[in-house]
Amino acid sequence: MDAGLAGDALEQGWQALEAARWEAARAAFEAALADEETPAALDGLGLALWFLADVKEGIAARERAFELYVRDRRCDDAARIAVWVSHQHLIGGRASAARGWLFRAERAVEGAGPCVGQGWVAVERARHAQSVEERCAHARRAMTIAREADAGDLEVFALSLLGRTEVSAGRTEHGMALLEEAMAAASAGRVRNVHTLAEAYCNLIMACTSAGEWERAAEWCESVDEFAREHGTTPLLGACRTVHADVLLAVGRWADAEAALESALEAHARYVPAMGAPTIAALAELRVRQGRIREAEQLLVGREEHPESLRALAHLRIAQDQPRVAAALLERGLLAAAGDAVLTMALLAPLVDARLACGDIAAAEAAAAQLTEHARSSGMAVVGARADLAAARVALARDRRRDAVEAARRALEAFSRLAMPLELGEARLELARALAPEAPDMAREEARAALATFRALGAARALDAAAAVLRELGGATAGGPRNHGELTAREQEVLDLLALGMSNARIAKALFISEKTAGHHVSRILSKLGVHNRTEAAAHAGLARGDSRAPAR
Repeated sequence: MDAGLAGDALEQGWQALEAARWEAARAAFEAALADEETPAALDGLGLALWFLADVKEGIAARERAFELYVRDRRCDDAARIAVWVSHQHLIGGRASAARGWLFRAERAVEGAGPCVGQGWVAVERARHAQSVEERCAHARRAMTIAREADAGDLEVFALSLLGRTEVSAGRTEHGMALLEEAMAAASAGRVRNVHTLAEAYCNLIMACTSAGEWERAAEWCESVDEFAREHGTTPLLGACRTVHADVLLAVGRWADAEAALESALEAHARYVPAMGAPTIAALAELRVRQGRIREAEQLLVGREEHPESLRALAHLRIAQDQPRVAAALLERGLLAAAGDAVLTMALLAPLVDARLACGDIAAAEAAAAQLTEHARSSGMAVVGARADLAAARVALARDRRRDAVEAARRALEAFSRLAMPLELGEARLELARALAPEAPDMAREEARAALATFRALGAARALDAAAAVLRELGGATAGGPRNHGELTAREQEVLDLLALGMSNARIAKALFISEKTAGHHVSRILSKLGVHNRTEAAAHAGLARGDSRAPAR
């Protein structure tokens, strides 16, 4: 191939990348490389292979491109490539290799004046940072360099990263403004690289979710899902669906959330398994809420040290009546949060519950006070609602019922505005407990409303708690399917599998029990539910989840 044809193939490759035609891009870059090994062709080929899910070969191609860029003294391109390779190792769980490539990126621009390459190094320094403020400082430097150099991709990348970090620090309004500015710049044509646009999308929806901006998050999740499908960006699809599942869980669409998480796990398994940890943790938390403890345990086996798994593990240990273990896990997570306000707030609420379950009211009160302070400083409505719910629980433990009533009512109103049914039900249940001595009729109404909410969601553990409160108040728990609240945890697991259409043999295999034992469980379930056959039992399970029919999966 002569030089002109090779140049044409190279240009065709980059055009195909911009259009997200990955196979065409690979073919064009391979054609260019058939004549001569150039860093630009290897650079493009590596990105095309990455989008085609050939991660190992994609990284190898871009590592070779880095060497050639260094040889040609193209320090900006060398630094950009080294930063990309560093991040691939980081998300793949290879921290040492990631640091090594970050050092190579720094070496590539060593001694140079302010340049785009230094901006890309600042971006990766931000992603490696141990504290939120350090992350902000590096992201700001990258943004300054990008604007001075008029580097569109770097500017959008840095704006997006800074916005998400500002939200993490509790500066929600400023952070969201930066994220939306990044998306506006991207939409105006400042971005040529699809990878940069994907990063901006991810940062925006993750920030929306952590701030409790459910409507905004849902809107952007739909856009990202469409973008990921259109462009065939498998890793973005997995990450987006996990975040979308968080939104679906919050607003009570648990069946849709479950489907989204399972789809995300499939995408991660095919692409970068190490990226699946947040997805697995989210699915495990859902299983705990559903009372499917065995499945949650299996999902989290071997993940005790993974940061994304700590909260899920803590919820599991509380459900298993091991609150001291749960508290230890959460406190370890808080130590590692390093100024990340969003992560800290996510860990403090379950820590209140764990400490109360341990009987350590003073420690629970201290955690609740911290949560209240974070709510005040961040201005996040969802954090304020969780702080009020925690305050109600602590006040009840102190037997300060008037304070508990006021806090529970504030939480109830806030969760109602936020359209978060599980937490709304929990606030009603705390209000019922607080009202019980002086206003038992009102308490029963609140408990019944909570029971109905939990039954519709399929929140087995919360349903059991609501049924217990109603029994203490002398109220009936009837009025809906007589299922989850009256079943044991094991029977609940069996019912869930039965609703999936499994035979006794398959249920036995899934739960590591004998087929005879599975049959006994099924018989007791039919008796407790007052139904005549497995089909009717499956229908009851569907009703409890709020579905119009039993699950068909």
